[in-house]
Amino acid sequence: MRRPGARIVAGVATVTLAATIGVATQFMPEAQALGNATGYATQNGGTTGGAGGATVRATTGTEIHEALCSRASSDTPITIEVEGTINHGNTSKVSGDSCNTADDVIELKQISNVTLIGVGSGAVFDQLGIHVRESSNIIIQNLTVRNVKKSGSPTSNGGDAIGMESGVRNVWADHLTLEASGGESEGYDALFDLKNDTKYVTLSYSILRNSGRGGLVGSSDSDTGNGPVTYHHNLYENIDSRTPLLRAGTGHTYNNHFVGLVKSGINSRLGAKVKVENNYFQDSANPLGTFYTDEMGYWEVSGNIWDNITWDSGDHPAGPNPQSTTSVSIPYGYTLDGAECVPNLLQQTAGAHTNLAVSDGSCSPTEPDPEPTDPGDPTDDPTDPGDPGDPGDPSGENLSIGAGADGSSKASGTSYGNVIDGDMSTYWSPSGSTGRISVKWGTDRTVAAITIREAAGTEGNIGSYQVVNHDTGAVLTTGSGAGVITFPATSLRKINFEITSSSGTPAVAEFETYASASAGDGGGGDDPAPGDGATVRYEAEAASSTCDGTIDSDNSGFSGTGFCNTDNASGRSAGFTVEGATAGSATVAFGYANGTTSARTADLVVNGSTVGSLQFGPTGSWTSWSTESATVNLGAGTNTVELVATSSAGLANIDYLDSSTGTDPGDGGDPGDGEPPVGDALYAAPNGSAGAAGTESDPTTLTAAIAGIEPGGTIYLRGGTYALSQTVHIEPGHDGLSGNRTELFAYPGETPVLNFSAQSENSANRGLAIGGDWWHLRGIVVEHAGDNGILLGGNDNIIERVVTRFNHDTGLQLSRYTAGAPSSEWPSNNLIVSSESHDNADSDGEDADGFAPKLTVGPGNVFRYTVAHNNIDDGWDMYTKSDTGAIGEVVVEDSLSYENGTLSDGSQAGNGDRNGYKLGGEDIGVDHTVRRSIAFDNGKHGFTYNRNLGSMTISNNLSIGSEERNYNFDGGSSTFRDNTSCDSGSTDRIIGNDAGGNQWWSGSNGSRCSQYGGGLDWSFDSSGRLVVTIGGNVVNLS
Repeated sequence: MRRPGARIVAGVATVTLAATIGVATQFMPEAQALGNATGYATQNGGTTGGAGGATVRATTGTEIHEALCSRASSDTPITIEVEGTINHGNTSKVSGDSCNTADDVIELKQISNVTLIGVGSGAVFDQLGIHVRESSNIIIQNLTVRNVKKSGSPTSNGGDAIGMESGVRNVWADHLTLEASGGESEGYDALFDLKNDTKYVTLSYSILRNSGRGGLVGSSDSDTGNGPVTYHHNLYENIDSRTPLLRAGTGHTYNNHFVGLVKSGINSRLGAKVKVENNYFQDSANPLGTFYTDEMGYWEVSGNIWDNITWDSGDHPAGPNPQSTTSVSIPYGYTLDGAECVPNLLQQTAGAHTNLAVSDGSCSPTEPDPEPTDPGDPTDDPTDPGDPGDPGDPSGENLSIGAGADGSSKASGTSYGNVIDGDMSTYWSPSGSTGRISVKWGTDRTVAAITIREAAGTEGNIGSYQVVNHDTGAVLTTGSGAGVITFPATSLRKINFEITSSSGTPAVAEFETYASASAGDGGGGDDPAPGDGATVRYEAEAASSTCDGTIDSDNSGFSGTGFCNTDNASGRSAGFTVEGATAGSATVAFGYANGTTSARTADLVVNGSTVGSLQFGPTGSWTSWSTESATVNLGAGTNTVELVATSSAGLANIDYLDSSTGTDPGDGGDPGDGEPPVGDALYAAPNGSAGAAGTESDPTTLTAAIAGIEPGGTIYLRGGTYALSQTVHIEPGHDGLSGNRTELFAYPGETPVLNFSAQSENSANRGLAIGGDWWHLRGIVVEHAGDNGILLGGNDNIIERVVTRFNHDTGLQLSRYTAGAPSSEWPSNNLIVSSESHDNADSDGEDADGFAPKLTVGPGNVFRYTVAHNNIDDGWDMYTKSDTGAIGEVVVEDSLSYENGTLSDGSQAGNGDRNGYKLGGEDIGVDHTVRRSIAFDNGKHGFTYNRNLGSMTISNNLSIGSEERNYNFDGGSSTFRDNTSCDSGSTDRIIGNDAGGNQWWSGSNGSRCSQYGGGLDWSFDSSGRLVVTIGGNVVNLS
């Protein structure tokens, strides 16, 4: 079932995206690649900021003022690189002849030729505004300004994030994130204001969100001497009005995305003229017109998309069929992107920390070219970089050759690229006595050693230093002097050598990087074997890790593909499964970010026991990462290491755990990889004998192996079909260990199938019944059982890469193991991950679900990266009834439910419920969480409350093509956020708290549905993560 969405497209042909645009989110390096001003900022002589002047670094507001005040005159060009959090506590007035500053605001007053740019891990102006007054030729770039107040405490800049007034000329504001947390009643004013004779301004590639007011041009009806102004490639999101309010003057707004405008948008009045072209207006009220006055303004419109727009008859809206009322001549050149591609394009380019990515003019992002490094004369023979046979030097390939380089500053006549050219006669020096030089690659490199070679005549000038993993901010080692520097092997894309003191001007001729720290004949030393002291990284987003929250990727600088953002509550945790090589002491280091001003505390829990506490101090911003370490004792085999929040603020954002001992997690546990260990393992095979030794050469049976395995041991099931007629039991009390689960694993590279076809359909005939705790199943198929394929009744178990199929009841059901057991014995804290359940069907067609945590389930059960499809009843069933009462809260995340109610062979049964996710029963409230999950073409509803009157959290989900409703919530107080509904059989029903960002279906598709046309496909990647594509495009719901 597919229903086309309705929208108005005017003036130009639309562009259909075949795939989602993808660009890696990166830190902005240093101020070497500003690009060029655009729009009206190119007029009146142009806008170049501090080009040609000195470059200085500032990490406080006071240092910004000091940089302005230290110039020879108020018009001496300067570029100020800003990193860290700028706030009231570090911003004070500084006096001087070349500045006019003030406390509690960044004051760009009576100055010219200045660039203010965020670099490194980012710059955040927290509750502190930027004020431009009586100034010209200003560039403000790659910054975040947030929560600036005019009332309450603290106050700054009249409540404007950025405000310009009194004779301002030529300002280019670019790649900014400007945010508030409400409107005037909450103490905020506007995000971007121009008033009192401010002209030739451009705002580009920026995000303006969550504010009552976007910005104005002219503060009153008598302030009409402002503009012209250009707004292009900006995202306006959740703004009440003023995007902008234009009083007289001329404006040009193109290729912007306006979404969630609450009251009005572009407000042209008092004779103002604005050219509005190729913008995407979405889910908004009155996005263009003259509002709150009869003093008309005018507009020229072309190529815009008006998607789900509400037009009020009051005032003077341009719609419902916007037409031009004037023409506007634009004096500069520019290239238009098609409006259809603007939302996706701006996701990759707008705001701070996108590496200044811009459109290539054809709906694709591109990054500005960095300043070219000087490789030296390629015809010159490089001088001898030193004796490669020196036993103190690391061996192997110098990874710096062919890499890139940048730094914090450079002295005249030197270049960053000189450190990677293999030529000792060229070098880099900072502009002062300290500075940073970096080597970088486009993909991850493992680096275990560097060699810093000083230029001739400067030997000994380098004093103290630190070597930093730029990707995470982790300090790899510290010391003094130059030469060979070693540290634990680390995977990274950029490594920093930061000189923190010197006895003269430092001069680095070569910055060599090596994968191995060992000396030798150039063939490279052996990599350290896992477990003999090598550092192994466990990512928070890996399938084996746990997170009481969401795996996010919106803050740049993290390792891997995401980080754990826990809920803000005490007791929330982030957990890692660490494989210890041998029992003993290990150093564990947690990568984290804490953008608040207070430390976040956590208990450190190893194998179920609290062994200490850690404080995760402020890192300056959520994009600035650091590490916190501890020494713990790990056991041989599998260990669990958890951080558990001890305050209501929750944890810091947790990126990874590095362990100094442990076995390499490899690709995340794909059962097809690796060799089975020896030791306490038992082996079973389809033709095994109960009396056999259970060795690889003399395998036993499955039931004999389960009976004989010691706690914490491993059973390997050889591939093939195990013909079974009786339920296989893991009884209560037959438990693994809290730090070393008993494992029931497929033999690497093989698929064991537990086939129970000999069973008749009967509620007693389960396939595999698990009553034990601390077990880990992986890589097994369970099929054709007379009832549930797997009944999971124990605690703290992991079900990974398991398939349940063709069973006569639910494929995998969580319920109490023993009839009549009290709620304290109901299954709790189980993780079902990277698993599939399909084509389960009972004879009456109304009971067999994919996954069913229902009736008698305890707290803490999580389904992650799981797929339920073509089951005769529901994909997920969390049914409750009054006889047994409420169950524990269940989390379903990053999962998929499709075509339930119809088996893979096309057969159906009239009695099945056929929902994707059925979340309750009989008016009993349970606060489940369902996030980042997909329902596709299910036979009834996609997501349904099913009389669950609790306060569930339903967020970032996608539902497509349900026969009845995509979302059916007729009661309760659930919270809905950022959900999408497409091609529903009937209008969604939502009762609860709409927290924003939702696109419900009420007769037609919203704009987000355009990216979800076509067929469904899915797979598990090598780490176990679920990858879903629709129409060939990867679905990303984060």
